[in-house]
Amino acid sequence: MKKLYWIVCDDKDHTLFEGRYQGRTRGEALKFLKLTIGRKNLNGLVFTITEIPVPLIREIVAEILAGGDGKNAAQTAKVVPITRPAEEPRSERFDAFADTTRPQPATAKAKAPKAKVKSPKPSMKSCNPGYGDEFWAQVRAYWRECRSLMKTARQFKLSPNTLKTRIRREGWKQ
Repeated sequence: MKKLYWIVCDDKDHTLFEGRYQGRTRGEALKFLKLTIGRKNLNGLVFTITEIPVPLIREIVAEILAGGDGKNAAQTAKVVPITRPAEEPRSERFDAFADTTRPQPATAKAKAPKAKVKSPKPSMKSCNPGYGDEFWAQVRAYWRECRSLMKTARQFKLSPNTLKTRIRREGWKQ
């Protein structure tokens, strides 16, 4: 949608450009101003690019059509309010960084509840993000006994990289 911009550009004591421009963005209006005055940049000039709001234009037109002083322009001229088109549904991201806490849309058919499978990993604690302090204490004790990264990772169903990171960060080798 194109917008109407009012542009004024002065150089010290005289006006280089004053007028309107209709375009999509303020940047387009800025390029138009540079082309009009024939300069690559606007250093040393005082300029303003102002978007003229459509409701204000409608009020001005209504006042002119009504032939009044502007105090009762909306009553004498029939001004039709602007309505926005209905918004299209937003597309969603489906990746590792998407917010998964959004509620899922309800389906027409009711699904039978699935039996809950107990996770081998304990529930999360607020003080230690991940699996919790007790879990990592067990992992550390097991690792100290066998000193095998792969055995420990398989035993607790962890990624070897996760385990290596924890060992290095907490200094288990010392």
